[in-house]
Amino acid sequence: MTILNIDDVLKRHNLSHFEDLFQNPAYSLRLKFAADKTEKSLSRAGGSPSLPPAFDWPVSRSKIPLAFLCQIGLGDHKAFKNAYEPLPSKGLLSFFYDAFDGPWGNHIDDSQGFRVFYFEDPAVLKITDAPAKLPPTSVFAPCAIAMHEELSYPAITVDMATLSSGGYETFDDYLKAAEEIYGDNVIHRMMGHGQDIAGDFKLDCEIASTGLELDDDFDFSSAEGAKLAVASEQWLLLLQLDSDDLAQMMWVDQGRLYFAIRAHDLAARRFHKVWMTCETR
Repeated sequence: MTILNIDDVLKRHNLSHFEDLFQNPAYSLRLKFAADKTEKSLSRAGGSPSLPPAFDWPVSRSKIPLAFLCQIGLGDHKAFKNAYEPLPSKGLLSFFYDAFDGPWGNHIDDSQGFRVFYFEDPAVLKITDAPAKLPPTSVFAPCAIAMHEELSYPAITVDMATLSSGGYETFDDYLKAAEEIYGDNVIHRMMGHGQDIAGDFKLDCEIASTGLELDDDFDFSSAEGAKLAVASEQWLLLLQLDSDDLAQMMWVDQGRLYFAIRAHDLAARRFHKVWMTCETR
């Protein structure tokens, strides 16, 4: 794994004033998609999922079947040097989302718009056809998923860029820097730092999952705002799923989905506690 001189990258893209943001990288599992119509890979996106017999396919509040996004074989991550202790050492995680209505995950009522399932024994799972009522726009192209270990860094968001001396154009500078750091601007990953686009996915998850209704003028620098910020640090990035032409996935306008879980819920394997939020420019 090549480690870049981040300070040099930031300097090349006129982002040196953000260097403090990049001082605490975290290891992550980068997921790379490759077209695979055979659907034989355990870790894969799109196509048909591997599910237990008589599985109750999840539906939205409108009773529309959720789209199958991807499944991750958890035994795969054990091959890497840096342990991902919070993740189970075996089994399969399967991710679903309401790709028809496209909830943003910024309100408690969005809770039926996504699901994550954990199957401890993949050997009992069978490739399963989607329900007949699944909308065609909720069917994605089958792709195999390969993993590699990668350092991840916090992102410069649109809000950060707009408030900086360089203004909104700073965000485009960051996108160029991110492509140099990560080798691509399509970034699927598990654990580590999420590449936020607009805001803070952890804070959004904390607010929405607890049913908080904040006024537009809520002061995040207040004592109550500070409490929310502390509480948001409990959230871990379970999966960042990018828009990806190869898988025919598009979240709003080149947006990303962030599936997050509190550390204590991950330790207890309470994957029904996962929250998802969507961000775009």
